[in-house]
Amino acid sequence: MLNKIKNIRNLMFHEYLPYTFMLAINIGFLVLAFVLDTPDAIYDGFMKIIQSRSILVTDYIDIGGIGAALLNVSIVGISAVVMLFRQKILPTGATIMALFLSIGFAFFGKNVFNMIPLTFGVWLFAKYNKEPFSKYVLSALLVATISPTISEIAFLGMTKPIIEIASGVLLGFFVGFIFPAIAADSVKVHSGFNLYNMGFAGGLVATVIATIYRNLGIEIIPADHWSSGNNTIFAILLYSFAAIMLAIGLLSSLATENPKESIKKTMSNFLKIHSHDGRLVTDYYGMYGKSIYINMAVLCIFPTTLVLALGADLNGPALAGILTIIGFGSLGKHIKNVAPVIIGAVISAYINIIDPAAPVNIVAILFSSALAPIAGRFGPFWGVIAGILHVNIALFIGDLNGGLNLYNNGFAACFVALFLLPVITIFRKDDYYRKEKYR
Repeated sequence: MLNKIKNIRNLMFHEYLPYTFMLAINIGFLVLAFVLDTPDAIYDGFMKIIQSRSILVTDYIDIGGIGAALLNVSIVGISAVVMLFRQKILPTGATIMALFLSIGFAFFGKNVFNMIPLTFGVWLFAKYNKEPFSKYVLSALLVATISPTISEIAFLGMTKPIIEIASGVLLGFFVGFIFPAIAADSVKVHSGFNLYNMGFAGGLVATVIATIYRNLGIEIIPADHWSSGNNTIFAILLYSFAAIMLAIGLLSSLATENPKESIKKTMSNFLKIHSHDGRLVTDYYGMYGKSIYINMAVLCIFPTTLVLALGADLNGPALAGILTIIGFGSLGKHIKNVAPVIIGAVISAYINIIDPAAPVNIVAILFSSALAPIAGRFGPFWGVIAGILHVNIALFIGDLNGGLNLYNNGFAACFVALFLLPVITIFRKDDYYRKEKYR
């Protein structure tokens, strides 16, 4: 019995440490929800979240309150961790990234209701192909990009609720079923230079669905729900989060026979992360292990500080943007390839006619880092150009799918990559990309 307990402990705190860490974070969110709000307020707010249209932009903090939003985040996050544990999938950069995206978008758009039909649809796809569900778990976690398509039908309010909910669920089964195939092929379009590939796949699906909705006379009314006034609590939360990740990265080195050499190796690996351009798939966790936590801590501090410095709100979408940057610190991002793109995005925000600190600009700035591999591969100048272009496109491309695609910036980033990469090759004729793309 004692040996069994030791084995479980070793698995939880060594082999599956990233999952244990995320499980602890989500339990912390659950506790914090009831510290910040009353059970009655949380219940009422949670029901509002479940029944919301969830279309862009539906900030769950504004819809249901901070306690209810954190409850939704914790349930979504714990479900994702349990799914990975049950499938016995070892941690990779991709699974760590997916867990961060799961909790990030649970602040706006992904909830306990609209994620289940999509996940079941992916499971059906695996069964249909007679393959293990574990092969498609990433798709099951990231298919939430099109969660609003389910909520939009389920809570349409035009006919009987039971018919609309059933229709939304059936649509979720179908969309989840076709999504893995579309996502697998979409990465070929941008050659891995758009880290938010699932956003591009989701954008394609959502655009098709939106046109069908419109042709059926279903009006997709844009949402504009943004929360404000929570900067202090979320700044404390994010900086604490960074401190914990930094501690994990460093303290894991101390628990060795030769701490000095171990810390030296950890820092060396952290620096090596910056030598990669970040194109999909660059798995930092697979290459450098726990050193990624230092990288992720840096990628938590940078965007959080930026949002506060710009005088903007740490609302649901902004939190999703920051958590997404952190998550991709295990799969493609580091400060060297992220900073130039975000600098370009900030420049664009100050040039356009919208207030630079406006929520839509902040979201576009944060998610512009989808194009980090362009800066990583071609240098900071092209990274800045990518960031400038991204904000311009991201602010308007959502009109194509009516806000049904949560990862809208991933959709926009693909258009930037498709436009910019051929332009870059004009000036870099001997570049690797030209050889790979046009051979």
